[in-house]
This record gives sequence, C-alpha cells and structure tokens, in this order.
Amino acid sequence: MKAKQSEILETIKSKNLNYQQKHHILANIAERIVDPMEVLHYTTEEMQTIENSMICDLNEGYGVYRPRYIVPDYAVFSEKGCKYLELEPPTDIDELLDGLLILYSHVPSITSFPVFVGQLDQLIEPFITNEDEDYIKIKRFLNHIDKTVPDSFCHGNIGPKATRAGALILKAVMALKNPTPNLTIKYNQDITEREFARLAVKAALLAAKPSFSNDLGYIKDVGEHGIVSCYNALPIGGGAYTLLRLRLGTIAKSCDSREGLIKEALPYLSKTMFSMMDKRIQFIVEESNFFESSFLEKEGFINSENFTAMFAIVGLAEAVNHILEIENKDEKFGQSDDGDKIAHEILSTLEQAVNNHKAPYCERTNNHYLLHAQVGASLSQADKENTPAHRIPVGDEPILPLHLTQSAQFHQYFPSGVGDLFAFDQTYLNNLDAVVDIIEGAFNQGYRYITTYLQDSDLIRVTGYLVKRSEVEKARANEVVLRNTAMLGMGTDDNANVFNRRTRT
Repeated sequence: MKAKQSEILETIKSKNLNYQQKHHILANIAERIVDPMEVLHYTTEEMQTIENSMICDLNEGYGVYRPRYIVPDYAVFSEKGCKYLELEPPTDIDELLDGLLILYSHVPSITSFPVFVGQLDQLIEPFITNEDEDYIKIKRFLNHIDKTVPDSFCHGNIGPKATRAGALILKAVMALKNPTPNLTIKYNQDITEREFARLAVKAALLAAKPSFSNDLGYIKDVGEHGIVSCYNALPIGGGAYTLLRLRLGTIAKSCDSREGLIKEALPYLSKTMFSMMDKRIQFIVEESNFFESSFLEKEGFINSENFTAMFAIVGLAEAVNHILEIENKDEKFGQSDDGDKIAHEILSTLEQAVNNHKAPYCERTNNHYLLHAQVGASLSQADKENTPAHRIPVGDEPILPLHLTQSAQFHQYFPSGVGDLFAFDQTYLNNLDAVVDIIEGAFNQGYRYITTYLQDSDLIRVTGYLVKRSEVEKARANEVVLRNTAMLGMGTDDNANVFNRRTRT
C-alpha cells in the first residue's frame, strides 16, 4: 500500500527497532510515498486490486531502483577480482573470504542485504590447504555473515558433489546454530555421496539447515541457478526483477462458484498482475539506471539478460476449501481428492496464463514469468486468511506418507520455487538414513524442495527462512532484536501457527 507520512515518525520514535532496521524501513517508506499511478502508470483498477487485498506487492515500493533479488556469479571474483572495489583475485582462503565479505556489503536486494552469498563449497574448495585451520576460518566467516547480514533471507548453496569445503561448512553450521546464512544442498541422487547426504541431514536436524533441492529438476527448468532468499531458484548471474502474488483465498471468497473463480476472477486478476509486473520491470530497466550504474553489471557478476520475475501465489488451501464449502462437500484441502482436483484446476489455469503472457526483459526465461509458491507474510488482515504457498494449513496435516504424496503433485507448477517443511522428533538423529530415504522418495515423487528440522530446537523454519524461537519471543515482548526476520517470523507464526507443525515421530 502507498505509505503515509505518519509512518515516518512512527518508525523514528519506535523503541523496538534498532538503527539499521529504522534505516531500512524509512527507505521503504520513501519508495512507497511516490504515487504509483504517476510513476508506474498503474490504473485505478490495478490500485483497487491492491486495496482489496487480492493482489499483494509485498510492500516492494513504487520508486523501484534495483531488482528484488540479485544472484551474482561470485566465481568472477575468484577469477578476476573486482576493479571497482580494488580487490585482486584471491590467492589463499583468507583473501577469498575477506573479499567475499566486502562484496556482500555491495550487493543490494529488496531487503538491502544480499539474498545470495554464492555456491560456497565450490568457491572455497580450491583454497583448502589445512582442514583444521580452514575450519576455524570458515566458521568465523559464517558467523561474520550472521552478525553483519541480520536477515536470514541471505542464502548460500553447497553440493551436489561432496567436497572438503562442503563438509567443513556443515560442521560449522552445526557448531554455530545461526539463522544466517540460510543454506541449501543441491541434491542429485546419482552424484551426492550418501555420507555427505547423511551429514547434511544431521545438520538440518540440529540447525534447521541445509534444505534439500532437486538439482536436476531445477536445472531442467531454470538452467544454471542459485537457490536464494527463501527457496527461490533463479539464474546465476541474474535474478528476479520483482515478485507480486495473488492471494487465492481472498480471491476465492469473492466468488460464488468454481466457474466464477476459474473462468472469471483468475483470468482477470492474472492479467492485472501481469500489467503491474510489466510496468515495474520497465521502470527498473528503462528509467532507474540500475544496470548502467552497477559495477556488478559492468564487471560481469550479473547480466541484465539473466533476469526474470516471479508470478506468485498464496492461499491455495483456503481457495480450495471455499469451493468445497460452496459445493457442499464436507472435506478439507490436504485430505480430499476433490480438493486436489480443484487445486489442479486453479494452478493449471494460472500456469496457462503465465505461459501465454509475453514478459518484458525476461529473455533468460523465454520471455515468460515464473510461477512461484510464495511464503507467508503479515502485511494485512488478508494474510491471516491465506496459508503460505500450496501448503496444508497447520493442524490439518495428514500422516507423513500421505502428506508427501499430496503435496508432491503440486511442485510441478512452480519452476522458480516451492517447498514443504516437516518437523521431526529427536529419534531421527539416531537414523539419519531414514531421513535421506524420505528426501529421495519425495524427489522421486516430483518434489523440488524439502526442509526438515527438530521440533524442539530453538532454530526453526518459518517458511523458507530461519529464526530463533528465543529471538521471536524477545520481539513479542517488544525488545530490540538483531535480525529483521525474527519480526517477520513472529507475524507469520501469529497468522499461520507455523511453530506448531505436526511433529513426525
């Protein structure tokens, strides 16, 4: 929504925001003070869809001056250094890690922090000389990121091949138990060694990371990619200009029939959101001068031709449940064959719309946007009525085998990112192979991304990002906290009860 000037004083006077958080919020307010109808040429009808909460722009702002997500190719630094930052190519692990930390402070995103810190094991592996000494350096490097990038949308990757660096990263993750950086292992059953997978599972249970992505599936759809932010698969050396989302639960409640939703509401709102995304991208590329002024573009860390954008949804469960209700079916999404059929109708309708729309400046993805299963938020009352992505609401989850089968069928629709989360009990620490088998079974059913953690851990997955329960409790008590995502996690938990997912025993 367009910002009000009163937000400025409210932010300045806040007692539970630190300086850095106030600075970021004030910058976002400035982006939202400008008139979208004047700057982006939004129409009255487009503004209405935001005001009635059917389309959500995630408060991206209207004076857009950088892409939402930037995915640099950090291998450029290893090979060439960085002229703009006066950095020579690194010759040892100290120069590599120090140089990367410097680079990160110059990589923007919607959060003002880098959402991608690289394929860490591949960057570090050539510089490993003494594992004992290098472990200390890697651990210090990861802890530095956590304390200077206080936002767990910051994301690194490892895998699919086992490396010494990858093992040292996982060892450090288990020792630190920090929310940031988020971490994903790109998993390939034919390449990822079983012992490396077991180590990754152990880290996931103890530290809520890494998550596991289906590397072959994403390569097929996106090509060379990084898993960034929550679980977004985006082109390396590029990224995503913008992300807008349809609140499907809110949209469905405005319809009195399945046909009204599928044939009227979804086509109209898709067309409207396409127009809004097109206008945002055209402003970034044609008027903001981001690419012309960025050393990342000039030195080859990114290329404007590698960018795309994300057409996202939330609230599939609520949309399906509404249609089931008006069709007098006493069933719920997640445990209803009819519900699954309705969900496929909704998603295939959106998929067809996305495939038929020609998107500006999205050459890398064949001039199309990418469907995305977006995580939860707490921006308005409507977010309480829209479960994240395609997921089954907390409290309605079936037993694990049925849950995996039910959710797997919907991963196919989301080439830029989708994921499911499962909380396990302590007994799984004694049987890591069982978790590896669950992950491989999920991928064999069509999963793109899967996350697990221990239910009684302080570290917990909110949706795609991590928080500490203890830090969220401080935020609830209006105390100042280090990480922005603790406050976001509090809001999402209030809306969707994500801290209390069904524990798998």
